[in-house]
Amino acid sequence: MIALLAFAVTQKIHLEAEDAQQLGTHVEASRPGYSGSGYSTGFTKDGDRLVWHVKGKAGIYSVHIRYSSPHAQKGFDFGVNGFKTSGMFSPTGDDFEVCAAGRVELTDGDNEVELDKGWGYYDVDSVDLVPTKVDSHLPKPPSKPCDPKATAEARKLFEFLRSKYGGKTLSGQYGAKDNQFVLSSAKVLPAIVGDDFIDYSPSRLAFGADPKHAVENQIANARKGQIVTMSWHWNAPDHLLNKHIKDAQGRDIDASWYKGFYTNATTFDLSEALDHPDSQDHKLILRDIDAIAVQLEKFQRAKVPVLWRPLHEAEGGWFWWGAKGPEPFKKLWKLMYRRLTVEHHLHNLIWVYSSGTNPDWYPGDEFVDIVGIDAYPSDQRDPLSSTWDELADRFKGKKLLAITEFGGVPDVERMHRFGVNWSYFVSWVGSIGSGSTDAERLSRLYKESRVLNANGLPKFTGE
Repeated sequence: MIALLAFAVTQKIHLEAEDAQQLGTHVEASRPGYSGSGYSTGFTKDGDRLVWHVKGKAGIYSVHIRYSSPHAQKGFDFGVNGFKTSGMFSPTGDDFEVCAAGRVELTDGDNEVELDKGWGYYDVDSVDLVPTKVDSHLPKPPSKPCDPKATAEARKLFEFLRSKYGGKTLSGQYGAKDNQFVLSSAKVLPAIVGDDFIDYSPSRLAFGADPKHAVENQIANARKGQIVTMSWHWNAPDHLLNKHIKDAQGRDIDASWYKGFYTNATTFDLSEALDHPDSQDHKLILRDIDAIAVQLEKFQRAKVPVLWRPLHEAEGGWFWWGAKGPEPFKKLWKLMYRRLTVEHHLHNLIWVYSSGTNPDWYPGDEFVDIVGIDAYPSDQRDPLSSTWDELADRFKGKKLLAITEFGGVPDVERMHRFGVNWSYFVSWVGSIGSGSTDAERLSRLYKESRVLNANGLPKFTGE
Protein backbone atom coordinates (compact mmCIF):
# COMPACT_ATOMS: atom_id res chain seq x y z
CA MET A 1 0.00 0.00 0.00
CA ILE A 2 1.24 3.49 -0.88
CA ALA A 3 1.39 5.99 1.95
CA LEU A 4 -0.34 9.33 1.40
CA LEU A 5 1.54 12.46 2.41
CA ALA A 6 -0.73 15.01 4.15
CA PHE A 7 -0.22 18.78 4.21
CA ALA A 8 -2.19 21.81 5.32
CA VAL A 9 -3.34 24.15 2.54
CA THR A 10 -1.19 27.00 3.88
CA GLN A 11 1.96 24.89 3.78
CA LYS A 12 4.38 24.28 0.96
CA ILE A 13 4.34 20.65 -0.14
CA HIS A 14 7.91 19.40 -0.48
CA LEU A 15 8.44 16.20 -2.45
CA GLU A 16 11.83 14.53 -2.64
CA ALA A 17 12.45 12.65 -5.88
CA GLU A 18 13.84 9.63 -4.06
CA ASP A 19 10.53 9.25 -2.17
CA ALA A 20 8.52 8.89 -5.38
CA GLN A 21 7.63 5.69 -7.19
CA GLN A 22 10.45 5.19 -9.67
CA LEU A 23 8.82 4.07 -12.92
CA GLY A 24 11.69 3.51 -15.32
CA THR A 25 13.90 5.82 -13.27
CA HIS A 26 16.28 5.13 -10.38
CA VAL A 27 17.89 6.99 -7.48
CA GLU A 28 21.53 8.07 -7.52
CA ALA A 29 23.73 10.18 -5.25
CA SER A 30 26.83 10.74 -7.40
CA ARG A 31 26.06 14.30 -8.56
CA PRO A 32 26.82 16.78 -5.73
CA GLY A 33 24.37 19.40 -4.51
CA TYR A 34 21.22 17.31 -4.08
CA SER A 35 18.87 17.53 -1.11
CA GLY A 36 17.64 14.57 0.92
CA SER A 37 19.30 11.23 0.24
CA GLY A 38 19.63 11.43 -3.55
CA TYR A 39 18.01 12.38 -6.84
CA SER A 40 16.21 10.57 -9.65
CA THR A 41 17.79 9.93 -13.02
CA GLY A 42 17.22 7.69 -16.03
CA PHE A 43 14.51 9.62 -17.86
CA THR A 44 15.36 8.00 -21.19
CA LYS A 45 12.32 6.00 -22.38
CA ASP A 46 8.71 6.95 -23.01
CA GLY A 47 6.76 6.23 -19.85
CA ASP A 48 9.66 6.95 -17.49
CA ARG A 49 8.28 9.04 -14.65
CA LEU A 50 8.09 9.80 -10.95
CA VAL A 51 4.80 9.41 -9.06
CA TRP A 52 3.92 10.77 -5.63
CA HIS A 53 0.65 10.22 -3.76
CA VAL A 54 -0.30 13.27 -1.72
CA LYS A 55 -3.22 13.96 0.59
CA GLY A 56 -3.79 17.67 0.07
CA LYS A 57 -6.19 20.57 0.28
CA ALA A 58 -8.08 21.94 -2.72
CA GLY A 59 -6.45 24.94 -4.38
CA ILE A 60 -4.05 26.28 -6.96
CA TYR A 61 -0.36 25.58 -6.35
CA SER A 62 2.77 26.96 -7.99
CA VAL A 63 5.25 24.29 -9.06
CA HIS A 64 8.99 24.58 -8.47
CA ILE A 65 11.17 21.72 -9.71
CA ARG A 66 14.79 21.37 -8.63
CA TYR A 67 16.61 19.66 -11.49
CA SER A 68 19.83 19.34 -13.43
CA SER A 69 20.16 19.34 -17.21
CA PRO A 70 23.87 19.35 -17.97
CA HIS A 71 23.98 19.93 -21.71
CA ALA A 72 20.84 21.40 -23.26
CA GLN A 73 17.28 22.60 -22.84
CA LYS A 74 14.87 19.74 -22.11
CA GLY A 75 11.10 19.47 -22.19
CA PHE A 76 9.10 17.76 -19.45
CA ASP A 77 5.48 17.09 -18.48
CA PHE A 78 4.14 17.61 -14.96
CA GLY A 79 0.76 16.23 -13.99
CA VAL A 80 -1.75 16.21 -11.15
CA ASN A 81 -4.72 13.83 -11.20
CA GLY A 82 -4.40 13.26 -14.93
CA PHE A 83 -4.12 16.94 -15.92
CA LYS A 84 -0.73 17.65 -17.49
CA THR A 85 1.23 20.83 -18.06
CA SER A 86 4.36 21.02 -20.20
CA GLY A 87 7.51 22.97 -19.47
CA MET A 88 11.16 23.42 -20.36
CA PHE A 89 14.28 22.92 -18.28
CA SER A 90 17.12 25.30 -19.16
CA PRO A 91 20.66 23.87 -19.25
CA THR A 92 22.38 23.95 -15.84
CA GLY A 93 25.79 22.41 -16.37
CA ASP A 94 26.60 20.12 -13.43
CA ASP A 95 24.53 22.11 -10.94
CA PHE A 96 20.98 21.75 -9.65
CA GLU A 97 18.70 24.73 -10.29
CA VAL A 98 15.02 25.51 -9.71
CA CYS A 99 12.52 25.77 -12.56
CA ALA A 100 9.27 27.69 -12.04
CA ALA A 101 6.93 25.28 -13.83
CA GLY A 102 3.62 27.09 -13.72
CA ARG A 103 0.59 26.12 -11.66
CA VAL A 104 -1.47 23.01 -10.93
CA GLU A 105 -4.69 22.29 -9.07
CA LEU A 106 -5.04 19.91 -6.13
CA THR A 107 -8.30 18.54 -4.77
CA ASP A 108 -9.27 17.79 -1.18
CA GLY A 109 -8.01 14.34 -0.27
CA ASP A 110 -5.92 12.02 -2.39
CA ASN A 111 -3.89 13.44 -5.28
CA GLU A 112 -1.55 11.74 -7.72
CA VAL A 113 1.38 13.92 -8.71
CA GLU A 114 3.75 12.87 -11.48
CA LEU A 115 6.70 14.16 -13.45
CA ASP A 116 6.92 12.55 -16.90
CA LYS A 117 9.94 12.15 -19.15
CA GLY A 118 9.05 14.59 -21.94
CA TRP A 119 12.32 15.00 -23.85
CA GLY A 120 14.18 13.22 -21.07
CA TYR A 121 17.88 13.14 -20.20
CA TYR A 122 17.81 15.25 -17.05
CA ASP A 123 17.93 14.61 -13.27
CA VAL A 124 15.31 15.60 -10.69
CA ASP A 125 16.11 16.39 -7.07
CA SER A 126 12.79 17.60 -5.62
CA VAL A 127 9.47 19.32 -6.27
CA ASP A 128 7.77 22.04 -4.23
CA LEU A 129 4.05 22.80 -4.54
CA VAL A 130 3.35 26.24 -3.09
CA PRO A 131 -0.24 27.41 -2.35
CA THR A 132 -0.91 30.36 -4.62
CA LYS A 133 -3.53 33.07 -4.72
CA VAL A 134 -4.35 33.86 -8.33
CA ASP A 135 -3.89 37.55 -9.17
CA SER A 136 -7.12 38.71 -10.81
CA HIS A 137 -5.77 42.19 -11.62
CA LEU A 138 -4.46 42.44 -15.18
CA PRO A 139 -3.16 45.88 -16.22
CA LYS A 140 -4.21 46.80 -19.73
CA PRO A 141 -1.73 48.02 -22.35
CA PRO A 142 -1.84 51.49 -23.89
CA SER A 143 -5.01 52.18 -25.85
CA LYS A 144 -3.40 53.02 -29.18
CA PRO A 145 -1.86 50.60 -31.70
CA CYS A 146 1.85 50.90 -32.46
CA ASP A 147 1.06 52.44 -35.86
CA PRO A 148 0.24 56.09 -35.09
CA LYS A 149 -1.75 56.29 -38.34
CA ALA A 150 -3.90 53.22 -37.64
CA THR A 151 -7.28 53.33 -39.37
CA ALA A 152 -10.47 53.89 -37.43
CA GLU A 153 -11.35 50.22 -37.94
CA ALA A 154 -7.99 49.02 -36.60
CA ARG A 155 -8.25 51.33 -33.60
CA LYS A 156 -11.78 50.12 -32.87
CA LEU A 157 -10.70 46.46 -33.01
CA PHE A 158 -7.64 47.06 -30.85
CA GLU A 159 -9.66 48.93 -28.24
CA PHE A 160 -12.23 46.13 -28.17
CA LEU A 161 -9.53 43.51 -27.56
CA ARG A 162 -8.09 45.73 -24.88
CA SER A 163 -11.50 46.20 -23.20
CA LYS A 164 -12.07 42.42 -22.98
CA TYR A 165 -8.53 41.59 -21.84
CA GLY A 166 -8.58 39.73 -18.55
CA GLY A 167 -12.33 39.10 -18.65
CA LYS A 168 -13.00 37.23 -21.87
CA THR A 169 -10.93 35.23 -24.35
CA LEU A 170 -11.94 35.40 -28.00
CA SER A 171 -12.23 32.11 -29.90
CA GLY A 172 -10.50 31.57 -33.22
CA GLN A 173 -9.89 29.03 -35.97
CA TYR A 174 -7.62 28.80 -39.01
CA GLY A 175 -8.98 27.34 -42.23
CA ALA A 176 -12.34 27.56 -43.99
CA LYS A 177 -13.29 23.91 -43.46
CA ASP A 178 -12.42 24.00 -39.77
CA ASN A 179 -14.26 27.29 -39.38
CA GLN A 180 -17.36 25.61 -40.83
CA PHE A 181 -16.85 22.55 -38.60
CA VAL A 182 -17.00 24.76 -35.52
CA LEU A 183 -20.26 26.26 -36.79
CA SER A 184 -21.83 22.88 -37.51
CA SER A 185 -20.63 21.30 -34.25
CA ALA A 186 -20.89 24.12 -31.71
CA LYS A 187 -23.57 26.15 -33.51
CA VAL A 188 -21.44 29.29 -33.15
CA LEU A 189 -18.87 30.99 -35.37
CA PRO A 190 -15.38 31.58 -33.96
CA ALA A 191 -14.76 35.24 -33.19
CA ILE A 192 -11.56 35.10 -35.27
CA VAL A 193 -10.99 33.32 -38.57
CA GLY A 194 -7.51 32.82 -39.95
CA ASP A 195 -5.91 32.21 -43.32
CA ASP A 196 -2.44 32.35 -44.86
CA PHE A 197 -0.74 34.27 -47.67
CA ILE A 198 1.39 31.21 -48.44
CA ASP A 199 0.25 30.81 -52.05
CA TYR A 200 0.62 34.52 -52.76
CA SER A 201 4.40 34.11 -52.34
CA PRO A 202 5.98 34.95 -55.73
CA SER A 203 8.25 31.89 -55.69
CA ARG A 204 5.17 29.67 -55.29
CA LEU A 205 3.13 31.49 -57.92
CA ALA A 206 6.01 30.80 -60.33
CA PHE A 207 5.26 27.09 -59.92
CA GLY A 208 1.52 27.53 -60.45
CA ALA A 209 0.30 27.87 -56.85
CA ASP A 210 -3.34 28.92 -56.53
CA PRO A 211 -4.29 31.22 -53.64
CA LYS A 212 -7.96 30.25 -54.17
CA HIS A 213 -9.23 33.77 -53.49
CA ALA A 214 -8.12 33.60 -49.85
CA VAL A 215 -8.23 37.38 -49.45
CA GLU A 216 -11.67 37.78 -50.96
CA ASN A 217 -12.97 34.92 -48.81
CA GLN A 218 -11.58 36.56 -45.70
CA ILE A 219 -13.18 39.87 -46.58
CA ALA A 220 -16.48 38.00 -46.90
CA ASN A 221 -15.90 36.45 -43.44
CA ALA A 222 -15.32 39.93 -42.03
CA ARG A 223 -18.60 41.07 -43.56
CA LYS A 224 -20.29 38.20 -41.72
CA GLY A 225 -18.96 39.52 -38.40
CA GLN A 226 -15.71 37.62 -37.84
CA ILE A 227 -12.32 39.17 -37.07
CA VAL A 228 -9.63 38.37 -39.65
CA THR A 229 -6.12 37.17 -38.84
CA MET A 230 -3.55 36.50 -41.57
CA SER A 231 -0.27 34.62 -41.39
CA TRP A 232 2.37 34.17 -44.08
CA HIS A 233 4.31 30.97 -44.64
CA TRP A 234 6.69 32.97 -46.81
CA ASN A 235 8.28 30.81 -49.48
CA ALA A 236 11.91 31.93 -49.73
CA PRO A 237 12.26 34.55 -52.47
CA ASP A 238 14.86 32.48 -54.33
CA HIS A 239 17.40 29.64 -54.06
CA LEU A 240 14.83 26.88 -53.55
CA LEU A 241 16.36 23.40 -53.59
CA ASN A 242 13.24 21.86 -55.16
CA LYS A 243 14.34 18.26 -54.68
CA HIS A 244 14.53 15.50 -52.08
CA ILE A 245 17.65 15.61 -49.93
CA LYS A 246 19.26 13.67 -47.09
CA ASP A 247 19.71 15.29 -43.69
CA ALA A 248 22.71 14.81 -41.39
CA GLN A 249 21.18 11.57 -40.09
CA GLY A 250 20.63 10.21 -43.59
CA ARG A 251 16.85 10.71 -43.50
CA ASP A 252 14.95 11.66 -46.62
CA ILE A 253 13.74 15.29 -46.60
CA ASP A 254 11.21 16.67 -49.05
CA ALA A 255 12.73 20.02 -50.07
CA SER A 256 10.41 20.62 -53.00
CA TRP A 257 9.39 24.16 -54.01
CA TYR A 258 6.20 23.97 -51.96
CA LYS A 259 8.31 23.43 -48.81
CA GLY A 260 10.28 26.60 -49.54
CA PHE A 261 9.38 28.33 -46.26
CA TYR A 262 11.47 25.73 -44.39
CA THR A 263 15.15 26.38 -43.71
CA ASN A 264 16.15 22.95 -45.08
CA ALA A 265 14.44 23.63 -48.44
CA THR A 266 16.37 26.75 -49.44
CA THR A 267 19.85 28.24 -49.37
CA PHE A 268 18.49 31.80 -49.21
CA ASP A 269 20.72 33.72 -46.79
CA LEU A 270 18.68 36.40 -44.98
CA SER A 271 21.70 37.91 -43.24
CA GLU A 272 23.61 38.37 -46.49
CA ALA A 273 20.58 39.80 -48.26
CA LEU A 274 19.90 42.38 -45.56
CA ASP A 275 23.55 43.37 -45.29
CA HIS A 276 23.70 44.15 -49.02
CA PRO A 277 20.79 46.46 -49.96
CA ASP A 278 21.92 46.60 -53.60
CA SER A 279 21.92 42.81 -54.00
CA GLN A 280 19.39 40.88 -56.02
CA ASP A 281 18.31 38.92 -52.95
CA HIS A 282 17.54 42.12 -51.05
CA LYS A 283 15.47 43.34 -53.98
CA LEU A 284 13.61 40.01 -53.97
CA ILE A 285 12.74 40.44 -50.28
CA LEU A 286 11.19 43.81 -51.13
CA ARG A 287 9.44 42.30 -54.15
CA ASP A 288 7.79 39.68 -51.97
CA ILE A 289 6.72 42.16 -49.28
CA ASP A 290 5.31 44.37 -52.02
CA ALA A 291 3.35 41.42 -53.42
CA ILE A 292 1.71 40.80 -50.04
CA ALA A 293 1.10 44.54 -49.68
CA VAL A 294 -1.14 44.32 -52.75
CA GLN A 295 -3.26 41.75 -50.94
CA LEU A 296 -3.29 43.62 -47.62
CA GLU A 297 -4.36 46.73 -49.47
CA LYS A 298 -7.52 44.88 -50.56
CA PHE A 299 -8.44 44.57 -46.88
CA GLN A 300 -7.74 48.25 -46.32
CA ARG A 301 -9.89 49.30 -49.29
CA ALA A 302 -12.69 47.14 -47.88
CA LYS A 303 -12.15 48.80 -44.46
CA VAL A 304 -11.32 45.46 -42.83
CA PRO A 305 -8.75 45.51 -39.98
CA VAL A 306 -6.33 42.57 -39.89
CA LEU A 307 -4.53 40.84 -37.05
CA TRP A 308 -1.31 40.63 -39.06
CA ARG A 309 0.96 37.78 -37.92
CA PRO A 310 4.06 37.55 -40.12
CA LEU A 311 7.42 35.84 -39.53
CA HIS A 312 6.04 33.44 -36.93
CA GLU A 313 8.10 30.90 -34.94
CA ALA A 314 11.39 32.44 -36.07
CA GLU A 315 13.10 31.49 -32.84
CA GLY A 316 12.77 27.79 -33.69
CA GLY A 317 15.03 28.17 -36.71
CA TRP A 318 12.99 25.81 -38.88
CA PHE A 319 11.79 28.71 -41.08
CA TRP A 320 14.35 30.56 -43.22
CA TRP A 321 13.49 33.94 -41.68
CA GLY A 322 14.78 32.65 -38.33
CA ALA A 323 17.70 30.56 -39.56
CA LYS A 324 20.36 33.26 -39.12
CA GLY A 325 19.48 34.22 -35.56
CA PRO A 326 17.72 37.11 -33.83
CA GLU A 327 19.51 40.13 -35.33
CA PRO A 328 18.66 39.48 -39.02
CA PHE A 329 15.14 38.51 -37.96
CA LYS A 330 14.57 41.78 -36.09
CA LYS A 331 16.02 43.71 -39.01
CA LEU A 332 13.58 41.95 -41.36
CA TRP A 333 10.62 42.64 -39.05
CA LYS A 334 11.41 46.36 -38.95
CA LEU A 335 12.01 46.44 -42.70
CA MET A 336 8.59 44.84 -43.27
CA TYR A 337 6.89 47.20 -40.81
CA ARG A 338 8.32 50.29 -42.48
CA ARG A 339 7.76 48.95 -46.00
CA LEU A 340 4.08 48.26 -45.35
CA THR A 341 3.25 51.33 -43.26
CA VAL A 342 5.48 54.00 -44.86
CA GLU A 343 5.88 52.87 -48.47
CA HIS A 344 2.47 51.24 -48.94
CA HIS A 345 0.49 53.33 -46.43
CA LEU A 346 -1.15 50.25 -44.90
CA HIS A 347 -2.60 51.28 -41.57
CA ASN A 348 -5.34 48.66 -41.10
CA LEU A 349 -2.86 46.21 -39.51
CA ILE A 350 -2.58 45.19 -35.87
CA TRP A 351 0.95 43.78 -35.61
CA VAL A 352 1.11 40.35 -33.94
CA TYR A 353 4.51 38.98 -32.93
CA SER A 354 4.76 35.21 -32.37
CA SER A 355 8.42 34.33 -32.84
CA GLY A 356 8.89 32.75 -29.40
CA THR A 357 9.53 33.76 -25.81
CA ASN A 358 13.24 34.59 -25.94
CA PRO A 359 13.59 38.36 -25.40
CA ASP A 360 16.61 38.49 -27.72
CA TRP A 361 14.25 38.09 -30.70
CA TYR A 362 11.75 40.81 -29.78
CA PRO A 363 11.85 43.65 -32.35
CA GLY A 364 10.63 46.35 -29.94
CA ASP A 365 7.42 47.80 -28.52
CA GLU A 366 7.14 50.40 -31.28
CA PHE A 367 6.73 47.63 -33.88
CA VAL A 368 4.39 45.23 -32.01
CA ASP A 369 0.80 45.39 -30.76
CA ILE A 370 0.19 41.82 -29.57
CA VAL A 371 2.65 39.21 -28.31
CA GLY A 372 1.55 35.68 -29.13
CA ILE A 373 2.63 32.12 -28.54
CA ASP A 374 2.22 29.03 -30.70
CA ALA A 375 1.50 26.05 -28.46
CA TYR A 376 0.97 22.33 -29.02
CA PRO A 377 0.87 20.93 -25.47
CA SER A 378 0.67 17.19 -24.86
CA ASP A 379 -2.55 17.86 -22.91
CA GLN A 380 -4.92 20.37 -24.54
CA ARG A 381 -6.23 21.23 -21.06
CA ASP A 382 -2.81 22.63 -20.12
CA PRO A 383 -3.41 26.25 -19.01
CA LEU A 384 0.10 27.21 -20.23
CA SER A 385 0.64 29.00 -16.95
CA SER A 386 4.44 28.90 -16.99
CA THR A 387 4.58 30.55 -20.42
CA TRP A 388 1.94 33.07 -19.36
CA ASP A 389 3.91 33.98 -16.24
CA GLU A 390 7.10 34.44 -18.25
CA LEU A 391 5.46 36.76 -20.77
CA ALA A 392 3.24 38.58 -18.25
CA ASP A 393 6.32 39.53 -16.24
CA ARG A 394 7.77 41.21 -19.34
CA PHE A 395 4.69 42.65 -21.01
CA LYS A 396 2.17 43.37 -18.23
CA GLY A 397 0.66 46.77 -18.90
CA LYS A 398 2.54 46.99 -22.22
CA LYS A 399 1.14 44.44 -24.68
CA LEU A 400 -1.81 42.10 -25.10
CA LEU A 401 -0.90 38.40 -24.88
CA ALA A 402 -2.58 35.81 -27.10
CA ILE A 403 -2.39 32.19 -28.25
CA THR A 404 -1.80 32.79 -31.94
CA GLU A 405 -1.67 29.11 -32.89
CA PHE A 406 -2.90 26.15 -30.85
CA GLY A 407 -3.10 22.42 -31.42
CA GLY A 408 -6.79 21.84 -30.66
CA VAL A 409 -9.08 23.99 -28.54
CA PRO A 410 -7.87 25.20 -25.12
CA ASP A 411 -9.93 25.01 -21.94
CA VAL A 412 -10.42 28.74 -21.47
CA GLU A 413 -12.43 28.40 -18.25
CA ARG A 414 -9.60 26.43 -16.65
CA MET A 415 -7.03 28.95 -17.90
CA HIS A 416 -8.83 31.88 -16.29
CA ARG A 417 -9.17 29.93 -13.05
CA PHE A 418 -5.38 29.61 -13.08
CA GLY A 419 -4.96 33.36 -13.65
CA VAL A 420 -4.06 32.86 -17.32
CA ASN A 421 -5.97 35.40 -19.40
CA TRP A 422 -4.96 35.17 -23.06
CA SER A 423 -6.70 37.78 -25.22
CA TYR A 424 -7.64 35.17 -27.83
CA PHE A 425 -6.76 31.76 -29.20
CA VAL A 426 -6.68 30.53 -32.81
CA SER A 427 -6.73 26.76 -33.39
CA TRP A 428 -4.53 25.57 -36.22
CA VAL A 429 -5.81 23.91 -39.41
CA GLY A 430 -6.70 20.24 -38.91
CA SER A 431 -6.28 20.25 -35.12
CA ILE A 432 -10.00 19.84 -34.33
CA GLY A 433 -12.63 17.29 -35.26
CA SER A 434 -11.14 14.14 -33.79
CA GLY A 435 -9.82 12.71 -30.54
CA SER A 436 -9.99 15.07 -27.58
CA THR A 437 -11.47 17.88 -29.71
CA ASP A 438 -14.45 15.97 -31.10
CA ALA A 439 -17.76 17.72 -31.74
CA GLU A 440 -19.13 17.27 -28.22
CA ARG A 441 -16.05 18.66 -26.48
CA LEU A 442 -15.71 21.40 -29.07
CA SER A 443 -19.25 22.58 -28.37
CA ARG A 444 -18.65 22.62 -24.61
CA LEU A 445 -15.40 24.56 -24.87
CA TYR A 446 -16.84 27.15 -27.23
CA LYS A 447 -19.81 27.74 -24.95
CA GLU A 448 -17.86 28.32 -21.75
CA SER A 449 -18.74 31.60 -20.07
CA ARG A 450 -15.27 33.10 -20.55
CA VAL A 451 -15.24 32.47 -24.32
CA LEU A 452 -16.38 35.20 -26.70
CA ASN A 453 -17.58 34.10 -30.14
CA ALA A 454 -18.56 36.01 -33.27
CA ASN A 455 -22.14 36.53 -32.10
CA GLY A 456 -20.85 38.68 -29.25
CA LEU A 457 -18.84 41.07 -31.41
CA PRO A 458 -19.54 44.60 -32.56
CA LYS A 459 -18.99 45.53 -36.19
CA PHE A 460 -15.38 46.35 -37.00
CA THR A 461 -15.58 46.82 -40.77
CA GLY A 462 -16.31 50.19 -42.33
CA GLU A 463 -19.31 50.88 -44.50
